[in-house]
Amino acid sequence: MLDKTKSRSAVKTEGYGIGSALITAYGITVPVLLILAAVLAFTDFPEKYTTIAVLIATLTGLIAAGFKSGVLNQKNGVLKGTICGLLYMIILYMASSIAYKDFMLNSRAIIMILSGILAGAVGSIIGMNRKAKPAGRYKGIGKTPNPFSKYRK
Repeated sequence: MLDKTKSRSAVKTEGYGIGSALITAYGITVPVLLILAAVLAFTDFPEKYTTIAVLIATLTGLIAAGFKSGVLNQKNGVLKGTICGLLYMIILYMASSIAYKDFMLNSRAIIMILSGILAGAVGSIIGMNRKAKPAGRYKGIGKTPNPFSKYRK
């Protein structure tokens, strides 16, 4: 069954986007946290704002992942964004539990998991409801029409 708008099969595009959205989320979160670590090491940043800064960095990555998931999956975008948020937080929880050798679920971990799921869902809603640019108005950078294309076969 071919999807006439994208010329891909519907089965092929059904599960697309969760892996790339997770890569996008970690691709945004890790550099932001590295910058935050450098700021904490070399400046006089108050320690009481560290948790808030980590939460903002994590939620920014999750909103971007949900956005990408919503753009790539218009039909079930909210579900895919929620799954992205859940998978992101499970991977993050498992990595921190292994690093600290502590597999306790406390109220802070539950709040982080729920906020991650919510951020993924919100990002996917934003991604699904974005307005696409009209094709005629945007040509792209460096994409000029080839004047000799009408003479080629």
